[in-house]
Amino acid sequence: MPLLLLGGLEIVLRLAGCGYSTGFLEKIRVGQKDFLVNNENFSLRFFPPQLARWPGPIMMPARKPADTYRIFVLGESAARGEPEPPYAASRYLETLLNERFPNTHFEVINLGITAINSHVILPIARDCAHADGDLWIIYMGNNEMVGPFGAATVFGAKAPPLGFVRLNLAIQKTRVGQLLVDLGRKLKGRSSNASWGGMKMFLGNQLRADDPRKEVVYRNFERNLNDIVKVVWVWAQKFCSTRWR
Repeated sequence: MPLLLLGGLEIVLRLAGCGYSTGFLEKIRVGQKDFLVNNENFSLRFFPPQLARWPGPIMMPARKPADTYRIFVLGESAARGEPEPPYAASRYLETLLNERFPNTHFEVINLGITAINSHVILPIARDCAHADGDLWIIYMGNNEMVGPFGAATVFGAKAPPLGFVRLNLAIQKTRVGQLLVDLGRKLKGRSSNASWGGMKMFLGNQLRADDPRKEVVYRNFERNLNDIVKVVWVWAQKFCSTRWR
């Protein structure tokens, strides 16, 4: 009975348009072609709404053209190219490759988002695993302590076990879970007037060198990085077996 009630509530909330999609990419149709674009609500599982972060605008053909070599760059603000994303390393890479190999069209898709860490990059990698990437560049590690679920974060729980993190994120994939999180924030009285303050936001959360929570962060980072590599490796095996069948 409880499962039926939760299932019924989930259906009602979805039909009523409550909540948001949690995928990183969404498919849209422009003219006669399908494209993949970034979901503006993706980061709401990791940040309070007033502090949510986004990637740069992403738009790529859902079906990769035959002459295209698609490269994904995953990472944080350094990968995104802060403070001037138009001059990110990914833009230089795309220009240099297209100049060096004029017969191949290179798409370098920058998936970097400011203030995220491996807890966020893993679901991004999972969502992009079906988007026909040929090469994946992972440039991350700067924000494990201050990003979501880090030991010095300002975005929520500090250095919880990885099982708690993944259960939390799984629950928020449901509309019921999103409603409960929203109600919890309102009950705690978190200010909706909070604004982005850059690295200054973390000055009050500095850690001692021997803080035991740092070891939790190290373990979580190792697991997440291994899982990101597995996602890419599994996709690559399926892609190669399909192409050469």
